[in-house]
Amino acid sequence: MKLEAIRVTRFDRCDAGATGTQSATTSFAIEDALRCVDNVDYMIQAKAGEHDRLLASIFGISSIWAYSDTNTVARVMHRHAGIPWNETVRVQAANPALLTDTAAYVVQSEDRRLCVLCFPGADFFANAIQWFTTISSRPEPFRAAGHVHGGFFRGLMLLAATLQTLLQSARKGGSICEAVARERAIWNDCGKEAPRCSEDDPGPLGADSGTSHGVLRPPREDGPDVLEALYITGHSLGGALAVIMAALLFEDPRLAYFREKLRGVYTYGQPMVGYQDFKDRFERDLGKMLFRHVYRNDSIPRLPAWTMGPFVHFGSLYRSEEGKGWVPSRTLTPQSCTLVGSVLTGVLSWFFQEMLVGLSVVPLLPPGISYADHLPLYYLRASEAEAGVTFT
Repeated sequence: MKLEAIRVTRFDRCDAGATGTQSATTSFAIEDALRCVDNVDYMIQAKAGEHDRLLASIFGISSIWAYSDTNTVARVMHRHAGIPWNETVRVQAANPALLTDTAAYVVQSEDRRLCVLCFPGADFFANAIQWFTTISSRPEPFRAAGHVHGGFFRGLMLLAATLQTLLQSARKGGSICEAVARERAIWNDCGKEAPRCSEDDPGPLGADSGTSHGVLRPPREDGPDVLEALYITGHSLGGALAVIMAALLFEDPRLAYFREKLRGVYTYGQPMVGYQDFKDRFERDLGKMLFRHVYRNDSIPRLPAWTMGPFVHFGSLYRSEEGKGWVPSRTLTPQSCTLVGSVLTGVLSWFFQEMLVGLSVVPLLPPGISYADHLPLYYLRASEAEAGVTFT
């Protein structure tokens, strides 16, 4: 398990507690603070179960930047998403024997009232294990709530315990950076001093937290609940993990508090996650808060293929064309017939669409099979078009 914690401070810097014994301090330019907008109240007041165009833009952009490092994600959330002076934690876990390697970001607002879970998609060019996470579709039971894609399920469960710890700390108004420090102190040695936020930081991630033998004390369990709103988002594989994480909130009694705090699940280029029995279990509770966004003819939402199992989508669908924002769509998303056929046709379509765009052969390709339309760049542009700005 790897944990990275970033705190954006009001001294225009980002205090970073990297994994292991490393630490770093990265300066923010003064204009970052000046350009910072605050959407925290807006996100908290948004009504659960209603798609919001501004939020679709914010989370579309956030889900794409989640492919970056922790410092960049914290910066984007601070500067563009409207969660200024946030704390951002990256959780990553891998188990090659289980063919899984997944990650998640937890972003906490300065006033502790808002949290965002953001799952990055697969980096197929740098991480071969994530190929297997995606294609290992043999279904597994999701407790007693239907069947889900085995690779997605195992990937989420590697992160679930740590995400639960961070959420429970956030619930009581505790710093997620301090929660990371406690986790590290437990792993290293309970008698050792908790890791510091940065080399020039005089104390372990906050002087007001209190320590006992150098270990940060967690928030009081009998203290007031502070967290008011939770959002979950992700692109591609990250979107699938977001759906399973949201379903876990409705299935695990230890996470029951977060059900009423969940405002929405915004996914982008998300593949199918479960069978019909999984859909039947969560359509009523989770379906009204699940907003799936698909760019043009992105073929990934049509996977897993029919030969890999009878997977289905649920939730509301929103589509975007070139230069347009996200608009509601009632079109169905059918499964591809076979994985091999989908891959070959998708790659061919990608080649023609990107390399031979000037030829008239492109319109002759079958619709709904473009891997090029799954590129994070296009989802970023569509989300920027929704907001009418460019977040770069």
